[in-house]
Order: sequence, then structure tokens, then C-alpha cells
Amino acid sequence: MLPAAVFSQVTTNSILSPEPNLTILCVAAHPDDEDGATLAYYHYLYGYNAYTVFYTRGEGGQNEIGAELNDKLGKIREQECINASKIQGSVPFFLGELDFGFSKTAKETFKMWGGIDSVLARIVYMIRVIRPDVVITNHDTITTKPNRQHGNHQAVGITIYEAFDKAANPNYHPEQLVHGIEPWQIKKLFFRSFDSTKADLYKIDISKTIPDSKTTIAQLSRDALFQHKTQGMDKVVPNSPFFFGNRFYTLIRSNKMYPVEDDNLFSGLVPNIKQTTANLKSYNTYYNYPITKTDAALKVLNSVKKNISKVGLVKTYDNTLENIFKLSGIEFDTLSSTDLLKLNLNKYQTIILDLRSYFYRPELEKRGERLLKYIYQGGNLICFYNKPQDINGKQNIAPYPIYITSQRVTEEDADVIVLKPDNVLFNYPNKIISSDFSGWVQERNVYLPSDDTLQTSAKYQRLLYMQDDNDPVPATSLLWTQYGQGTYTYCALALYRQLKIFNKGAIKLFMNMISQ
Repeated sequence: MLPAAVFSQVTTNSILSPEPNLTILCVAAHPDDEDGATLAYYHYLYGYNAYTVFYTRGEGGQNEIGAELNDKLGKIREQECINASKIQGSVPFFLGELDFGFSKTAKETFKMWGGIDSVLARIVYMIRVIRPDVVITNHDTITTKPNRQHGNHQAVGITIYEAFDKAANPNYHPEQLVHGIEPWQIKKLFFRSFDSTKADLYKIDISKTIPDSKTTIAQLSRDALFQHKTQGMDKVVPNSPFFFGNRFYTLIRSNKMYPVEDDNLFSGLVPNIKQTTANLKSYNTYYNYPITKTDAALKVLNSVKKNISKVGLVKTYDNTLENIFKLSGIEFDTLSSTDLLKLNLNKYQTIILDLRSYFYRPELEKRGERLLKYIYQGGNLICFYNKPQDINGKQNIAPYPIYITSQRVTEEDADVIVLKPDNVLFNYPNKIISSDFSGWVQERNVYLPSDDTLQTSAKYQRLLYMQDDNDPVPATSLLWTQYGQGTYTYCALALYRQLKIFNKGAIKLFMNMISQ
């Protein structure tokens, strides 16, 4: 049953389109998952109504411009969607599902989202409100490895496929059919194809120029995509066909046979007067992970700071570690590029390279020899996770060769097995036990070292074992080695998310890491 308040809000904000028009809707799992180019194509070249429904606000992703996560990040990404939509000529709505982090299966996603019918009912409701003639999505229903999409993407593909019939069926959730809302039949449903060699594809030529303008659809869609700054789209998006090339679509469902004319998704459709919506806010259910500075967590922080003389922090975009140090009273310096070149690094008991340091601090590769010398002379260097493109192929990254993959363990409650229980990381100054991995949020780890790293660099110790259900076992999420008189740790655990919510076990492990 959907909230009655939503129905009245729709009625209050509804307008009647003064002229017959056609409508295109794009459904997407997260901000920046929509095909903004095709929306802009039909809005600016044909004058059609264009909408997007985002199943989530992307609050479970990473933030590449600041420290905000979870609900705070969701609000930023929501605004980024609004900014992008203004450029590409579409109207964004948010379905309110929780972005709980990367998911490998639709099964897990539906479990977290309250079941498939709950999700299906929500998207059916939005279809009945927006009344699209054509629906498009970048997501399909692929569920088989190795080509599977993100589990959230799979869930979008599955539910929009089912919604094609359900939205038109007056017996499906009839409680929605009040205040002028009626069943609605989508005319055509298209899934985007990323293989342009397939047969029977519709091609959207986004090199076309907008009338009375020198701007092409491709240029406009690029400007829109660059609004998603928290995802680094303004910095790292390549000039590739995936983002800025022509679009190709496969017709998945239609309510009857229509003629095919000039690769037009709307061929054969006749405009009609319909109710559209203005300023509709869907029934978002914002979710906050509990952030509680428990007495137990504070006790851990206060009890171990005597073991730590001074820490050097190579900061990127997150402030979690700074907050931990300030709260505990641990002395630390944030290290600039000049500091890394000229300071006596041996004054630091531990140096930490924060999240994605080799991308956000490109000078690190040039400072690699100094950092390796620091370790060799007795320093303790900790490197938090990097993406494969940040680190692979670079020189002087670690004491021994290291290669990063896109593997991750997304089930935050996956069993954790300590493979080297005698390692100092699990014993000093805190004893790490199985319960210390309880209460973690979002995921266990991301961007894991490869098996090849362990085979070619036998001096690394693989410390932890964990895996998603029915998935192969990744190499490890925590690498450790001795080098000269010092130690090096590569941490692919999603530790910063746990530190941000003051998870006691994560704090214990982190304090052990910096106490060596």
C-alpha cells in the first residue's frame, strides 16, 4: 500500500499538458546511470517530454570531492542529478530505494529493498503518474557471470520489464488508482546495447546539432555528465564511445507492432493529450547508518594512543582519519607534496596513504623511492585502497610488485577468517576476535590485490579470508609484509566506512595497524 500523502501530492502538483506530446522515460539505478544523451536528443530535437526515475540517490557510493557519505552524500548526488537534468532537458524523480553499496545479484538487491513486489509497485506507480510512451534503460536483466551487471542494475531491468504489463493492469495495486491516476500502457520498452554489431538495433546519432545552436547532443550530454562531481565524472571520464558515442537500443517489448522508420524509437506513435507532473517528489525513504560514538569505541581510542608517537597522513578527499586522530588526541601531520620531498619522514611512526592516493596525489609515484626508504629504515607505511587504474603499472608503489583488481566482497556480513592469527595486526595492542567484524556496513572490501600478486611476491602475507555467497575466494583484502626494518600494509577493507560510524572492531584493527 502506497502512502496516501503521495497521491494527494501528485494531485496538487499535476498539470494538464496544453498540447499533445510524446514522452520518454529513462529508468536508472543510480545517479549518472541514465542515458542523458538520448533524453536530450528527443527533448531538444523533437520537443518531447523527458523524465528519469532513479531507483536510489547513490548514497552508498564513494565521494571523490569530500567526506560526506550515506544520507549526506545522497543529498549531494540528488542535487547533481537535478543540475545534470537541467542541462539535458529532463525531469528527475527518485524512487527512494536504499543504495546499500555494490551488489552482485538482483536477489540480494530485492532482499535489501523489501522484496520484488515492493520495488515493482513503486516503479509501476511512477509509470502511472508520468505516463511515458517510450521507456529506455542502460540496464538489462543479465544475472550470469562474468557479464552480470551490478545487482541494482539487474533489479531495474527485471522490474521495468515486468512493469510494462503491470502498469496497465487495473487489478495490480488498485489502491494507486485514486486522485486521477489511471492504469497506463507503455508503448515501447528499449534496453541499451553496448554491442553495435548486433542485428535489429536502433541507432541514436548524438552528433546532431541542436537547432539555433552550435552545440551537439554529445557536447550537451558531456556537460550534463560532468555535473556528477562526487563520482569524479568531471575529471576522469574518458572521451570514449561508451560515454559519448552514438547510442544503440534493442526493442524488448511493445504493446503492438509499429513501423520502423529512420531508427526513431517513437516511430508509429501518435501524440496525445496526457497528464504530466511538475515538482513531484516521490516517496523517498532516506536511510541513515547509525553514527554512535560509543563508550567502548572511545575507550579503545583513548587506551592505545600512548602506543603511537606521531602519524603522517597523505590526505585525499575524505576526513574520516583526521576525525579519528582529533578525537583520540593522536598527534598527526597532513603531508604536502613538498613535505614528502623535503621532510625527515623518519619522525613519523606511521605514514598513511589515504583512499585513492595514487590518483589524487599523483606526486606519490615520484616520491616512491623516499617512501620505500622510509619503510626500509623502520617506518610503518599503510596504503588504503586504490582503483586498478590508479596503481597498476606505476613504479615504486610498494616494496614488492602489487597488482590491483576490481574484485570486491559486497556482503558486509560475510564470514571473516583470520589466516595469520599470530600476525601483529591481530594482537597488538588489541586482540582482534571474530566479533570485531560484526556490525560492518555496506561492504567488506573493494579493489582487491590479485592472486598474481601473491604468487609473484611471496613475501606478502595474506591475512584475511572472506567471500560473497557462491563466489570464488578473492586473494585477500589485507596484505602485509616486512621490508628492511619496517612494515608495509595494503588495506582493501572498507575500513573508512566502519571508522566513520565508530565501529568498535574496526577502530581496534585500525589502531593496531598504526601502532606498529
